[in-house]
Amino acid sequence: MTERQWTRNLTESPLESNRPERAVSAIQQAGERYRQGFEEITRRARTRFERRDWAGAQADATGRLALYRVHLDAAVADVADLLEDAVMERNLWAEMKSRHAAAITGRHDAELAQTFFNSVTRRVFSTVGVDSAIEFLGPDPADATGDLPPLFQRYSAEHADAALVRRILGAYPWSVPYAQLDRDAVVVAGLIEARTREGAGAGPLAVEMLESVFYRNKGAYLVGRIQRGGTVIPLVIPLIHAERGLVVDAVLMTENEASVVFGFSWSYFRVEVRHPRALVEFLSSIMPYKRIDELYTAIGFNKHGKTELYRSLMGYLDQPDARFDFAEGDEGMVMAVFTLPAFNVVFKIIKDSFGAPKNTTRQAVMDRYHFVFVRDRVGRLADAQEFEHLEFPRRCFPDDLLRYLLEVAGGTVRIEGDQVVVRQVYTERRVTPLNIFLRDADQDAARDAALDYGNAIKDLAASDIFTGDMLLKNFGVTRNGRVICYDYDELCLLSECRFRRLPQPTSIEEEFSAEPWFYVGEQDVFPEEFRAFLVPSGKLRDAFLAQHGNLLEVEFWQETQRRLGEGEVFDVFPYRRSPLLRRTLSP
Repeated sequence: MTERQWTRNLTESPLESNRPERAVSAIQQAGERYRQGFEEITRRARTRFERRDWAGAQADATGRLALYRVHLDAAVADVADLLEDAVMERNLWAEMKSRHAAAITGRHDAELAQTFFNSVTRRVFSTVGVDSAIEFLGPDPADATGDLPPLFQRYSAEHADAALVRRILGAYPWSVPYAQLDRDAVVVAGLIEARTREGAGAGPLAVEMLESVFYRNKGAYLVGRIQRGGTVIPLVIPLIHAERGLVVDAVLMTENEASVVFGFSWSYFRVEVRHPRALVEFLSSIMPYKRIDELYTAIGFNKHGKTELYRSLMGYLDQPDARFDFAEGDEGMVMAVFTLPAFNVVFKIIKDSFGAPKNTTRQAVMDRYHFVFVRDRVGRLADAQEFEHLEFPRRCFPDDLLRYLLEVAGGTVRIEGDQVVVRQVYTERRVTPLNIFLRDADQDAARDAALDYGNAIKDLAASDIFTGDMLLKNFGVTRNGRVICYDYDELCLLSECRFRRLPQPTSIEEEFSAEPWFYVGEQDVFPEEFRAFLVPSGKLRDAFLAQHGNLLEVEFWQETQRRLGEGEVFDVFPYRRSPLLRRTLSP
């Protein structure tokens, strides 16, 4: 034993020698408080739905998003108090990582516990890249599954009939009745039988329905799968709570329909999850083309979704031919955007400076992205994940792309040896810019996209969001043909805008003035001016104006503001409502 070790053993109290254990305990307790708060809010979703408390449901969705940072901040502060001067000792954190790994072995949410630990270490060290000594890099740990009740209920039948559907719908313990159960059961059974015979032929079928209900906005979703003849078919049954009771609103039985419901442009579901990984694996069985990170994010675990996204990204970059490229579309004035073609993601870096007419700041741009994160995105705003201190192989950047990034965002991007370090970056799913889509698509697809562009603006208005720059280049088309907005520079609350008619000129000088001859406030908006940039050109113009001409009228915007001001929560659903199930009930 050295003299230093002997002296330390004499002077160090048992309390000090146990600091790693106490620090790990503090992290675990903060993580547990987060999960308890998360689950408490999630459990309220059923009551909100049964009581038609849509405003409360929206408040819960926003409140739950704030929990992670609150408890992460608490964990970082507790660890700093406990470790004091030793808080930056990596050897100590390596021991803490080992202790944490042992403590969470066998837990059903072990991957989430690992991610929370990583969040603490990255906050403390501001780690560039990753540090395998003090971070969990994956794969996720094995857990014990035998002591959990089944994730789903299984129903077997020779064919889909009303009795089978009544059994399925009746298995969920609602405190309110179905409004027309017998009628819904007959229609749903007919749709299931037709779809399964078309997609899987004849023979007995098995239906496996998840016991947990997925809640979002004004809808509740029963999610399962149908197996017939070796074929797996998704089964998603959206329910709405009308004034007379619960009704089935649609029956979704394709991978694309399920994928849109779980899409990246919608708010996260509130769903009770006993075993996150098992639930994600079930969902992956009906949406095989959706990445694991997107499924974790869709069920509310967006921080672990980031972890999975990073792991997948690093896997792609390990391939010898992996190369970043310029993103498709016009160059933005605020963001430098590049992509990894094989990965279906774009990377957005805030530029060092913004040219005219942009009048904003870096912090204002970051505030816009946070605004989108906490708002109800109603399927029309791309979800963005923020990363800090990422490190990429230099070989993955073509010279022209790297020169461009260093030129416009040199305060964020730097080269260190054979690595490119990015201080901050946002990731979003890649979509086709709408102006490019309309240029290249056939007539029918272009018409559908142009009309959905108008729907996107109206859906966002219904959620109290005004997009500001309603240029075609700021919107994109997903692989399922849905139009979303991905440029957030000018987003604001619709309720804060002042929609006005253009004053009529009173003289020839006013009529031909190059500048407005009347007062224009910062929040003033003149819908009559939208025609110049909102309405698509050419053959699409008439179709767009026929359906969305009211976007050019002050009355549309003011009426939307009035309804929002009265507390109305608009209906916006991620599917086409079934004509066979339509009824006159008021939702």
